[in-house]
Amino acid sequence: MRPDSMGQRRPLRVAVAEDAPVVVAGVEAILRAAGSDLTPVAIDSSRHGSPPPDVVLYDPHRGVPDGIGPVAGHPGPTLIAFSWTVSEDVAVRSRAQGAAGLLSKDLPVARLLASIRAIHAGDRIDYTVTVEGGPATGRNAPRPDGLTAREVEMLELITQGLSNEEIARTLYLSINSVKTYIRTAYRKIGVTRRPQAVLWGVHHGFAADPPRPLSG
Repeated sequence: MRPDSMGQRRPLRVAVAEDAPVVVAGVEAILRAAGSDLTPVAIDSSRHGSPPPDVVLYDPHRGVPDGIGPVAGHPGPTLIAFSWTVSEDVAVRSRAQGAAGLLSKDLPVARLLASIRAIHAGDRIDYTVTVEGGPATGRNAPRPDGLTAREVEMLELITQGLSNEEIARTLYLSINSVKTYIRTAYRKIGVTRRPQAVLWGVHHGFAADPPRPLSG
């Protein structure tokens, strides 16, 4: 969250630029469920008398939306490129457009939220190549040991210390589905216990700051 004019902490205002309706609706739903420190806003909120967004997620293939920039009393939003296609070419294009980071639309919910917070705080993150020594993340990234994308999510969140119940809430899954995905992931990586899975995750670069559990 950012301090307001009275020194109070306020939610980070995040806008999603024009995109496929399911992408916009999905990200806004994720933001609404994320807790008190993130909130979705309209990209043109300042035109309607509301404060402008602090962060704008936009598709680098569509380009930066018109009218995005500093307004009175506000330095302008943090631009974050948000794309299905993650490659070095897209990263270069995004940087040229002024983006502070490039995130894949395939990111797990917890990592997407954590990345938005981190990029706005000043960390430059490109999910096109390895990040801090970890594996590449996104649709084009190789998945170790034949894991599916959902199984990778399970192992990432286990490595970050989340319980099965917290994983279910974070990914909007039933607890039985979470247990099933975990069992298949364990079988593929050759472990039987959670501490072994955590060690496997750390070895494969899944360690990260724990995401905040969803409220409600």
